[in-house]
Amino acid sequence: MLKKTALAIALSSLFVGTAAQAVTIYDNDNGDVIKLYGEVGVGGHFNPNYEYGEFVESPLHENKDGYGTDTSYIDDSFATIGVKGTYQEVYYRVELDYERENWAYGSGDMVLAIDKLFIGYKLTSNHAIEVGLTDTAFDDYDKYGDFTFDTTVETGEAGDQQNTVKYEGKIKNFKMGASYSYQGESSSGSALGDIVNGYVGYFGKTISAVIGVEQRAGSAGTSKYGEQILFGFGARLNITDALSLGVNGYIEDEDIAQDKTNLVVDPANPDNNVTVYNDYQTFQNKGALVSARYKFSEKWEVTGSYNFEEYEQWAIDNAEYDATPYSWGDERTWSTVGVNFRPSSSVIFAIEGNLGEAAQDAYAYARVYF
Repeated sequence: MLKKTALAIALSSLFVGTAAQAVTIYDNDNGDVIKLYGEVGVGGHFNPNYEYGEFVESPLHENKDGYGTDTSYIDDSFATIGVKGTYQEVYYRVELDYERENWAYGSGDMVLAIDKLFIGYKLTSNHAIEVGLTDTAFDDYDKYGDFTFDTTVETGEAGDQQNTVKYEGKIKNFKMGASYSYQGESSSGSALGDIVNGYVGYFGKTISAVIGVEQRAGSAGTSKYGEQILFGFGARLNITDALSLGVNGYIEDEDIAQDKTNLVVDPANPDNNVTVYNDYQTFQNKGALVSARYKFSEKWEVTGSYNFEEYEQWAIDNAEYDATPYSWGDERTWSTVGVNFRPSSSVIFAIEGNLGEAAQDAYAYARVYF
């Protein structure tokens, strides 16, 4: 997995979807519309375990800036404001995010950044293409089947990327999408190379499922990230109007550089030196979860999950040290239990507790959407 995915983007579609009403600032009789939308959220991670390498200042990473290993709470505050609109067959979106870079290799600071900047064209009512800074295709469904928050198994697909061309379509109950990103980057700015990914899924009232795949070309020595191929799967089963079950999982083969060489280009200016990464080795990572959601009412629901994750690097390190350097072995498992309260369709208060080999004891937040 490349990074800790920005939480609120997934939450917006997972919990609120179309329930939050954007503010219409222009509406023409011919159908042209401009809308203002956004989100304000406060919350964070309680008693984080830095050993798992998910947060800033982890022993598994070289980042020495940020929270430090004594921090018992990691802020995850987040704000979004955006404008979206349509002009005949053309649609567009500009979105600004103000978020805490609390993930591994992040700065730990609140950062303002453009998260979306694209123009799309509707080929038909069910088929469209987008160009610009946008979600890669599989990013829309990489968490499908997971009814929980931010503390479960996470598929490490590419997320939002610049220089992206994306197609999405729908045929009856089937949806599909594909995207190409030129010279993609990780959340910390490391080169990934060109990225191609896509998905296809069936979405029915009772059962739905989606599969996705991603392949990246690698950085060709400019970062530690080499070639990669990833497969993901997610499914939901609505047993009753109140009870739903879900599954989600992934498996990836990822090339990571084991060595690097510093080349002196200009002895008079060390800042111009070049680092070349080499000795790429392939590591297999995989994870899966089962989750459930029960709705007591329109305002109250509970969620739960059981998670499994395995990184090949863990097994290699355990064999090398002849004893695990981690508090877990070659794999780890953990469970979550959460409660959601929605006083209205555009507001959610939630808390999720973790049991087992989890990266934190609990996660809590409040979000307001418009």
